[in-house]
Amino acid sequence: MPDGHKWCPECNVVKPVEEYPRNKSQPSGLAVYCKPCHNARGKASKDKVGGSRTYHLKRRYGITAEDFDVMLAEQGGLCAICRSAPAEHVDHDHATGAVRQLLCFNCNGGLGQFKDDPTVLRAAARYVERHGGPGAQERVRRSPRPGQVELRRRAAGCPSHDVVRARVASLIASLQPPATG
Repeated sequence: MPDGHKWCPECNVVKPVEEYPRNKSQPSGLAVYCKPCHNARGKASKDKVGGSRTYHLKRRYGITAEDFDVMLAEQGGLCAICRSAPAEHVDHDHATGAVRQLLCFNCNGGLGQFKDDPTVLRAAARYVERHGGPGAQERVRRSPRPGQVELRRRAAGCPSHDVVRARVASLIASLQPPATG
């Protein structure tokens, strides 16, 4: 066999190594089958279990496309958390692998960011409620008084808290109108 070539056992043809996908698990670093045969075998494997969708759902979560569709219908097509966005993602317990329900992109990502930790999720909910989230009392924001922005700018460059406090007090005093008497 010429250098830089490899035999494909599926199509029984010797081809240049550039026509083989990479595969780090093989000693040669190349897949056993050439790209067309590799792709055809992969498609056949997926078709055998019911198509690409079922293949991926089965491989990652242990459910079929039909299982997904039943869950989706039971949830009315909506996310199990927010009940407003389409449910497109399978939520599962990362410790056990057990499928829970279907979620929208944002709710699924949110759970992931909080590492599925109920304590942290409850703390986040309390935080949002305390700081004007849905259901909390709306806060009125005031625009800064003249000089406040300059005060903050000057104070930001000072490394010592006590020095900052002294500068703030001095600046506030200079901004107040003189007392009329």
